[in-house]
Amino acid sequence: MASKKYILSAALMLASASGAWAQLGGVHNYMDSSYIPASRMAQQNEWKNNSKSQNFPARPRDMWQVGVTGGLFIVDGDCPSLPGWNIGVSVRKALGYVLSLRGSITYGQAKGLDYRKNPNLDNNPVLNVYRPTWDGGQTAANVSGAYYVANFKNTTINPSLDILVSFNNLMFHSKESKLNLYGYVGYAPIIYKTAIDALNGSARYNYPGLAAGFFNRSRQDIRSDLKNFFDGNYETDASLNDRRHNFGKTGLGKFNFRHSINIGMGLEYKLTKKMSLGLEAKYVMVTDDYLDGWSRGGEGYTSSNIPGQIIHNGSTLTPDKDNLIYTNLSVNFNLGNPAKKVAPLWWLNPLDYVYSELNNPVHTKFPKQTLLDTDDDGVTDQFDIEPNTPAGCPVDAKGKSRDTDGDGVPDCRDKELITPTTCQPVNADGVGACPDPKCCSDKPPVVDDKNCTIGDLPSVAFKGSSVTVSADGAAILAVAAAKIKANPNCKICVVGHGTADKRAQQLSWDRANAVKTYLVEKLGISEDRFGFKYGEEGDSNTVDLTDCTGDESPNSIPAPHPQYQKTK
Repeated sequence: MASKKYILSAALMLASASGAWAQLGGVHNYMDSSYIPASRMAQQNEWKNNSKSQNFPARPRDMWQVGVTGGLFIVDGDCPSLPGWNIGVSVRKALGYVLSLRGSITYGQAKGLDYRKNPNLDNNPVLNVYRPTWDGGQTAANVSGAYYVANFKNTTINPSLDILVSFNNLMFHSKESKLNLYGYVGYAPIIYKTAIDALNGSARYNYPGLAAGFFNRSRQDIRSDLKNFFDGNYETDASLNDRRHNFGKTGLGKFNFRHSINIGMGLEYKLTKKMSLGLEAKYVMVTDDYLDGWSRGGEGYTSSNIPGQIIHNGSTLTPDKDNLIYTNLSVNFNLGNPAKKVAPLWWLNPLDYVYSELNNPVHTKFPKQTLLDTDDDGVTDQFDIEPNTPAGCPVDAKGKSRDTDGDGVPDCRDKELITPTTCQPVNADGVGACPDPKCCSDKPPVVDDKNCTIGDLPSVAFKGSSVTVSADGAAILAVAAAKIKANPNCKICVVGHGTADKRAQQLSWDRANAVKTYLVEKLGISEDRFGFKYGEEGDSNTVDLTDCTGDESPNSIPAPHPQYQKTK
């Protein structure tokens, strides 16, 4: 029919707008009971208290939406329609997050004008004026070629009750959006009246006076000239094909009633928490073929003796039904106190709460977690490299028994805690194989801690501003550690250099501490054997190891300027 291009235009408008999906407009705290009505408060309390019988929060109160609409109105019938207009109001309420119910009423007017000769004069008794005295006084019986040009003016009141389905507010990867795409279907009876411009004042139009070839031009040119040809009064009440629903009345200005259903799609854009704009296309399917004032006809068509029946090339044609098309813009307002009601539910993404709770649990209660420590050494089993440490044995950070002298016997069973390397290997009690001194085999050896013959020890170099022991430094410390273990009577000082300013002093401390920590934690030398110095004169990029037996230097000193302390 003539209005197919308008249907296509409306579909393209919706498709282009739907490409701008952003995020759907609303987030709600389901723990807030101020939005829950008294009738659902028992469910809310059971859920908040983590009742095993209730896994779902109560549905919150949500706002009603009121809308004002306006736009194009077209009669999709046998007579080509011109774009008309309509205005209306609507009220919408959510039934859930996907479904909602809307009531509306629309008032519209549309006109139509054909571009063809129409011989179907039976469409209206008034058209009989074109039968007699046609072309020089011929009577109706011998008239051939008598015609009129179809036109109409339709006024429609269209209430409707629709079920709407939101398509994009259940989002798995977005928190919210400002667009809501929806479709709907509903019952939409129409109350209408249709009039035609059949007479020029009280006389017939002078169709024979039209120029030769008038109807052989383009449709646009024909209809443009016909607009000037008609007087535009629409003085004649259009014919009806069924009077059962016409309120028992006929005549110009009387409204008729028809049952109908409508389908449509819309797109709503959220401006603020309480206001939105909408674009919508609606198609109303009506059980009537006279919304445009006539049933099929045109060149090549003739009427039969049966009202409403058309003959074409000897075949009877059944009149098809006319329909209505709306393409509207709307301004919508959410009504309600935002302190007690959430936005209409089709604006909310209920998965927002589910994902939020999974990512950062607030309401969910988890059982207390217990980390096993089978050997009770203070290091949990998943980090313990020695899960069966004997009771009472001290361990390092990885749960391994301490072995200060590195003889293979843990300290808790070692009867000779520091066995010189030269006396190793040791027996099961950690005692080395060194012979007793010749001077006094029956007395314990006398240790002279004032004299140490360990000799020179290496220095460890650092690059740039690093405070991490490098691979080369680790190799140097491994050699130094062997000498230190072989000379258990020696005290070793770890000396850092750098005196220029606070940053240099702290860097000196960080590097000396890194060397001492490596010797203690990685190479198994007791911290008690070290003295700690920093800020000494010398090369700031090196840390020296020196014999300081008899020196009272402490084995640890707090960081002098912790604000400048580094870890790498």
